[in-house]
Amino acid sequence: MTDTTTNPCARTIMFAGEARTFNLNTPKTLAAMSAGNLLNDMPLAMKFAGRAPFEGQYGSTPAAVLKRFLQTEYSVSDIENVIALGLIGGGMSVDAAFDLVAERVTGKPLAANAVIASEVISALFVGAAEAA
Repeated sequence: MTDTTTNPCARTIMFAGEARTFNLNTPKTLAAMSAGNLLNDMPLAMKFAGRAPFEGQYGSTPAAVLKRFLQTEYSVSDIENVIALGLIGGGMSVDAAFDLVAERVTGKPLAANAVIASEVISALFVGAAEAA
């Protein structure tokens, strides 16, 4: 897992019954969010098929998804992708992160998971301590 003392955007949150580290501020997650070249991480590249994970109103940037959360205009895929990428940045494997999201987020009530996703995307911008 990512050391939350050295990365100011890493955040530990109770999710799926245990404290888990979420971090969107890693080279792998930043590349995925920009739909950048992920050829060095084929499992992650395959999950998004070359497109940005945050497509939607206002655009597909991290700032656009943050705006959607702040205005409560987020989509189900915003919630799922923020949580999955946060878990990956926190040290979980790509497959394990998406499996956990499929088990604990997909098809479940949105509110609790939207709060978690909102905290994770906010930490990218203001740091974990300020997002609390």
